[in-house]
Amino acid sequence: MTKTWLKATLTVLTTTDLDEQRKHTFNGIAQDATDEQLAAFGKVIEVLTGDQFTTANLASAYRYDPQPAA
Repeated sequence: MTKTWLKATLTVLTTTDLDEQRKHTFNGIAQDATDEQLAAFGKVIEVLTGDQFTTANLASAYRYDPQPAA
């Protein structure tokens, strides 16, 4: 069986001054994005929105093929 990476989606959660949670979703995230890069990106969102960066969730999608790639 072969595993092929397809895409990654990043969801950044922020909290407003009124304790409301906001969700910001980004597609096209690099496969090899590091923890430090994701944390820095969260800080950029914090600066742009004025909200407090709370959490970053990274979801990767893979395809599994029963036959090995030729």
